[in-house]
Amino acid sequence: MSGESHQTFKNRAGDTVGRIVLGHLDLATCLTFASIALSVLAVVFTARGSLAAGVICFMYAGLCDLFDGFVARRGRRTQEQAAFGLQIDSMADMAAFGVAPVYIALHLGLTSPIEVAALIFYVCCAAMRLAFFNLHGTSPDGKRRFYTGLPVTYSALFFPVLLLFATTVNEPPILWLIQSYFWVVGALFILRIPVLKPSGIFYLIFPLVALVLTLIWSSRL
Repeated sequence: MSGESHQTFKNRAGDTVGRIVLGHLDLATCLTFASIALSVLAVVFTARGSLAAGVICFMYAGLCDLFDGFVARRGRRTQEQAAFGLQIDSMADMAAFGVAPVYIALHLGLTSPIEVAALIFYVCCAAMRLAFFNLHGTSPDGKRRFYTGLPVTYSALFFPVLLLFATTVNEPPILWLIQSYFWVVGALFILRIPVLKPSGIFYLIFPLVALVLTLIWSSRL
């Protein structure tokens, strides 16, 4: 099957799905749904007492979110499919990188008023960041090299690294350090600072970092 015929087949498959249910379904959207599923598993494993498994799922939710945009940019999508993909990606990001880390933090013991305030601040900043991105984060020519504000997906890298230092097997979590993370990262979501977009070798570096972190967290299972 030629490349053009294969693409036409994929578009027709997505159109068929769209006639049966709401929305559109393609490979990029499937990766977005995988990110949602992994964030739910992160919550489930954490609730069952397996923080390491929860953190690993959380990291791979981030990888799915990283590559759904990569795949979307290289596919042929209608304007409506692209708009739908943007909206559902932000909703997935809110669940995966807004709510899931907050649940993990609550499970670790961040329940005092000031700690809950930090979690609320973080979630509100994540929502503001995603709403701003939906309005201004895309460029028609696709040539913008920087984001404005820290993308919420970066939490899938920063939070697992932080938890390596803030939790141990036999000692209680360092709650002030985790609380500080939510204040600082929440602020970075909404500050007007330029953040370089991942491109080229970053799509190799991020999975390698995730693999190293997976090996470290797996030793805690």
